[in-house]
Amino acid sequence: MILVNNPGSWAQIHPPLRHAQWHGLTPTDLVFPFFLFIVGVAISLSFGRRLAEGATRGDLVRKIVSRSVIIFALGLFLNGFPFNIPLNSTMAADFSLARIPENLTDIRIPGVLQRIAVCYLMAGLAVVLAGRNRNRALVAVGFLVIYELLMRLPLVPGWGAGSFELADNFVRWADLHLLGEAHLYRTGDVVFDPEGLVSTLPAAATTMAGFFVGEYIRGPLALATKLRRLGLAGLGLAAAGLLVCPLEAVNKQLWTTSYVMLTGGVAMVTLAFSSWMIDVRKWRAGTLPPVVFGSNPLVVFVGSGILARTLVLVQTTNAQGQTVSLNRWMYEGIFVPVAGPVNGSLLYAVTNVMFWLGILWVLYRKRLFIKI
Repeated sequence: MILVNNPGSWAQIHPPLRHAQWHGLTPTDLVFPFFLFIVGVAISLSFGRRLAEGATRGDLVRKIVSRSVIIFALGLFLNGFPFNIPLNSTMAADFSLARIPENLTDIRIPGVLQRIAVCYLMAGLAVVLAGRNRNRALVAVGFLVIYELLMRLPLVPGWGAGSFELADNFVRWADLHLLGEAHLYRTGDVVFDPEGLVSTLPAAATTMAGFFVGEYIRGPLALATKLRRLGLAGLGLAAAGLLVCPLEAVNKQLWTTSYVMLTGGVAMVTLAFSSWMIDVRKWRAGTLPPVVFGSNPLVVFVGSGILARTLVLVQTTNAQGQTVSLNRWMYEGIFVPVAGPVNGSLLYAVTNVMFWLGILWVLYRKRLFIKI
């Protein structure tokens, strides 16, 4: 996510590092569902351990709610940063303390962390309150059924009724009417939020899919056997997702059911292969950097978001005497001469990743883990 979110120039990006413009799938479109999927796996492992240690359902519910609120608040903080604090001369000329609260009146409400928070809340409460895995499975299927009904029934004249196009889908209608245009993501003249309200339902189903995989991994069979079956099941689910495509396109921004099935299947195969490689074959070489990143995920996601926004807003003067952002100054002055526009943009993103790896490595060595 850090690599994708921090290119040197948004106009100079290799195609695999772009999201699909609407329908379709790129490697970048796998990152978010993989993350929600592994959150579901972690729910199974973590809740099972805490219950074994004597935690009650009430303890788990309180933890789920408090953690979700904190993650959601961090997402809002990122959306609002820098809250009108003057980081360049233009902002300074327009700055006043009284205007800082005004920034909150049109802050974007949805976001990546917000979706993670809500999906964790929905999946976590379903796991704790539904009681048995049969009931939990019904809840997960219910998320998808409700989504399909909302998207396909003629609930609003001129919207939805089976439309999965940008202009008139029900996801967009719900966000515009429940959250308001000022609080949604905008690309040019189009107001559409890729982390909208209705599309969070199938995203929660992705999280629940991870939970059931976690439950299966915790089962009594030999690990190698479980991983082989998990990989085959993942291939079957991904194939089913592809078969559904003629009826419902794969679309990350709408988080369609076909997208849930395809990415969930690929996530299962990826997890099975990774666990076979690391836990069965004991091939551990090169795995420490991912472990370091995974040890402080909120630190790096929030920190990289703040840094990226700061580099765009802080201004300096380039060799031609132009006033440019610090981001553009570094990209054009350092990375483009070394690797060219496109590869320089990628090198800038890779440097960003390595910068954060260095910070997290220090925290990891000092055993400092920020948890909520």
